[in-house]
Amino acid sequence: MRSKSQQNIKPKVEMLFTAVILIVLKLIHSRIIGTFVMPHGGIALDPTHFNTTNATAKNEAEILHKSCQEVGQVIDSLDPDLVFLSTPHGLSDLNNFVFYLNPAGYGQADTDNCQCPPCCYSIKIKIDNSTSIDLIQTMKTYNTNVSGLSAFGPPGQSAELFPLRWGEVIPLHFLPNINRVKVVILSQPSRRYAQDVSMIPELLELGSNLYKYLEDLPQKVVTIISADLAHTHLKSGPYGYSDAAEPFDQAIGQWIMTLDQSVLTVKAAKYVDKALSCGYTGLVMLHGMMHAGELSSWKPNLYANYHPSYYGMIVASFLRTSHIHDSL
Repeated sequence: MRSKSQQNIKPKVEMLFTAVILIVLKLIHSRIIGTFVMPHGGIALDPTHFNTTNATAKNEAEILHKSCQEVGQVIDSLDPDLVFLSTPHGLSDLNNFVFYLNPAGYGQADTDNCQCPPCCYSIKIKIDNSTSIDLIQTMKTYNTNVSGLSAFGPPGQSAELFPLRWGEVIPLHFLPNINRVKVVILSQPSRRYAQDVSMIPELLELGSNLYKYLEDLPQKVVTIISADLAHTHLKSGPYGYSDAAEPFDQAIGQWIMTLDQSVLTVKAAKYVDKALSCGYTGLVMLHGMMHAGELSSWKPNLYANYHPSYYGMIVASFLRTSHIHDSL
């Protein structure tokens, strides 16, 4: 006859086994196969024109550039069908999160200290306007502040290319085969400049809802958050110096490695308004996405976190801890 403790073990083992099976099944059917944080600073795009005599800064710029190249190769190896990109520097609405609705987009970006021409960096992309339109309708059912924007013609039908700039061009420039995938672009609203901290609950909820939608798509999806960090590292910079810059950038690095929400939404939030980070709202939205997919299912990798100039840049990836579905 078994003891009472032995009788209690079997149900606990069965519950644990069931939980493991459920997690594995979720990973098998997951469509968001990776998320990435990439900078949009010209120094990361091409550090060869970075005008500085500081050897450390030059080395940091080179590391950032090579990290972006490495992330581009990782994304290429994942072979996504769809790239979801969030930009803080797109064509933006005062209040709404905006999806681009032209069939295609084109734009150029400059590197620091060398404009186009001769330093021309351009991309042309295919925009998945049908998915974007469906996303708008779905997000509205959650009472989300979303809308769409078509340039020079009706949504999904304009023959004109949607204008892109550095917030979209620089991250996507590092994807070797950007021409063979479709892209959905979300532009952060311009109220982020003054309301980023108060937007935190909204951003977490938006991220969660975006995850539910993207995870249910038949395509393999990667998400990219176009983000730079504090813009107040140097007194000689356009925004001056703030002692909030360094602790903000370090807090973001800590969040990436731990996925501790309080580090992002409490610790970093204390500094962001003085640090002046364009990427903060996108990062909070990303946390909402990953939280909806269970934080334990993402493996973080911090490639680089430096400020060779007045603004900080970070390169990171979060891959699903299992790609079982890729081999089925």
